[in-house]
Order: sequence, then C-alpha cells, then structure tokens
Amino acid sequence: MPRAVLLDLFDTVVASDWSAWHATLSRILGVDRRTLFQAYATTRVGRNTGRYRDEEGDMRAVVEAVGIEDPPPDLVRSCAAAHYDFTRNGIELYDDVVVTLAALRAAGVRTALISNCDHFARHVVDRLELRERFDAVILSYEVGAKKPSPEIYAAALAAVGDVTPGDAVFVDDQTSYCDGARDTGIDTRLIVRPDVAPPEGVSIDANGHAVIADLSSLRPA
Repeated sequence: MPRAVLLDLFDTVVASDWSAWHATLSRILGVDRRTLFQAYATTRVGRNTGRYRDEEGDMRAVVEAVGIEDPPPDLVRSCAAAHYDFTRNGIELYDDVVVTLAALRAAGVRTALISNCDHFARHVVDRLELRERFDAVILSYEVGAKKPSPEIYAAALAAVGDVTPGDAVFVDDQTSYCDGARDTGIDTRLIVRPDVAPPEGVSIDANGHAVIADLSSLRPA
C-alpha cells in the first residue's frame, strides 16, 4: 500500500456537465462555443494560478478574452452568478469516491485532492465537504502552481505529512498531468471514466501510465 493517494478533482472525483455550462455562458455572452473555448484556454494559466483577485476577476478575464473590452460590471456579475449556480447544480461526486476515501483512511493511507482550478472550485470543495473527506486539499489558484509543474505535487506530498514521492500514487484523467507526477517519482494511474467530456479532452495516449476506469482498485485489499 502507498502511504498517500493524490486525486484530481474534475472528471476524477466529481462529474461535471461542462457542455451545459459552456452552452449557458455562450448564450449569456452571445458568442459561439469555439470562441468561448479559446477564451478559457488563453486565460487558463492565469485563472489556475491565482492571477485574478476572485471569482469575478476570473470571469472578467474570460469575458474580455472573448472580445468584450471593458465589460460592464453587471455582465461580469451575471456570468459569475451563473457559474456559481453551475457549481451547485452541475457538479456531483462519483459514486465510488466516498467509499474509497473511507477505505483508504481506515487503512492509514493519507489522501490529498490536487486540482488545477480557479476560484469557483472552492464552492465545489465546500458544498461536497471535500476538506473533511480528504486529509489535504491543494487548489492550484491557492498555491500559485498548476499541474504538471512539480511544485504542486510537492505541495500535496508536504500537506499529507512529507510523504516521499515513491510512497505515493497520483490519479488524473489527463496524461500530461500524470506525466508531471511521474517525473517527480510518484506512481500514477490515468483514469478514463465512461462518458466523460473534459474541457481539455479525453486522453487517448496513456503514455505508459496504468489505466483505470474507476477508483475501486485504490481500495486496500
């Protein structure tokens, strides 16, 4: 058994209806989805590393990136409110998460949530009580580093008791993020859940990472 298990958030621990959210925001802003996807892509590093002040700052960056210069505050607030509603109604825990975390804790295995995310993720973490379910929660916008940078994996290992990389397992749905963990010496699992559609795309090439379809294999025998 590893001493620690590190789990990604979106499309690993929680199911997210990204298509519905993107459709909602496209309608509010009056832009097509391709333009919106590009705006999210160009602002991802800034949003994920805490460059913007808060939820409205993250949303303002996206609105400006779709081509709306100096957006009215009411428009930004409306988009932020819609995103907050999405965190309440469009994101849920996968069925295998609670039982897996409980089994790991009972076996003495430390767990950490490690996510590339912006300020809106804290609403998901709070609503689903993830700070209570995990021993540590590492959100990229809080630590100023995102996967696959080694700093975020190091922060997670330190937060669960200075566990060495060789004593940990990392699970993510993105091959590049598993690559980053492996580069630091952490064992990896690429999770490919059925019917997911993450904004960054489904990883087709596992690049040598063991592939799992759910979290059941992480439970102690």
